[in-house]
Amino acid sequence: MKKLIVIIFISFFSFISNAQECNCKLNFEALVNQVKPNYAGFNDKVNAKNLTYFNDFTSKLQNRAANVKAIDSCYVILKTWTNFFKDRHLRVQLGWRYREKFPEKVKEINKQFPKRNLPPAAPDKLTEETNITILENDALLFRLPSFEWSEKKKIDSLITNYKSTLKDKPYWVIDLRGNAGGTDYAYDSLLPYLYTNPIKAKPDEYWASDGNINILKENLSDTNLPEGNKQFLSSVIKLMENNKGKFVNPSGKDFFLTTLDSVYTYPKKIAILIDRNSESSAESFLLNAKQSKKVILFGENSAGVLDYANTQYFDLPQPDFKLVAAISRSKRLPLYPIDNIGIAPDVKIPNDTPDKLKVILKKLKSKK
Repeated sequence: MKKLIVIIFISFFSFISNAQECNCKLNFEALVNQVKPNYAGFNDKVNAKNLTYFNDFTSKLQNRAANVKAIDSCYVILKTWTNFFKDRHLRVQLGWRYREKFPEKVKEINKQFPKRNLPPAAPDKLTEETNITILENDALLFRLPSFEWSEKKKIDSLITNYKSTLKDKPYWVIDLRGNAGGTDYAYDSLLPYLYTNPIKAKPDEYWASDGNINILKENLSDTNLPEGNKQFLSSVIKLMENNKGKFVNPSGKDFFLTTLDSVYTYPKKIAILIDRNSESSAESFLLNAKQSKKVILFGENSAGVLDYANTQYFDLPQPDFKLVAAISRSKRLPLYPIDNIGIAPDVKIPNDTPDKLKVILKKLKSKK
């Protein structure tokens, strides 16, 4: 019996050890071979000026990968390569199973990739619940921590349930701190409250590659996808199939102009509070909102993650790795980039400012 237990233990230990290993060279080559043809920003970011450096950089990492078997060390190599592009919509992720199993290793990995050189983040405790709070008799707080699909129903429901209150309060604060985005559809029902004049927006154009077409076809097979989204995806896929190796613009327009029938009397003024972690669809919301005469942005610069979007998940040979890559770019480019710059607030509020909401309401009510 003891011998059997020892054999089982050895076998289990061997499984754990093997589970932490990978063929890093194979995964590195797969990463490069997925990004080059499919990432919408590749041809913008690898050009005649840096091609020699890029090829040398890639070759050196590939040589390093050939001698690496540990998943954590391989991940560092993969992440080092994707960091060349300076786009958080292009990244390699560690699977949740690995992150749960080896939290200390993940912490050590993260230390090797310091964040942007910014002043310390404010120690504010932010609720992760989408909600509305009455601040004063004439003011309310709309907390929007995310624009994921799951949040759309919550946002729409709050707007329906608080309809009379929303039109009764002249001053709003919309808190977008920490909002990492999701989908632009999530905030649609909010726009009529912000609206004062036609809103102009640049569309996205999709990079037509075989890999991107296949990914969108997989998305199309999702039984939970709304019919409207299926129709849009079908049209994009058809357009891409007929224009491989090019960018395609499903809208066929240079810009969209949203015009509504009326302007609400209330809210009279809207403050939007942002920080370095407001990104992606949250920044798309900001681009729309800041065109309104009612809106004033407060806080610090947003994250700057919007030029290349519509991220998709691509498989790599090692199951613990997942490639995330943007397959579209904004037609704002190259004139109006946001990546690694962010959207600046109208009124900067230092991170260490206590009771930011009180400061914002005072300034909001003093603005004419």
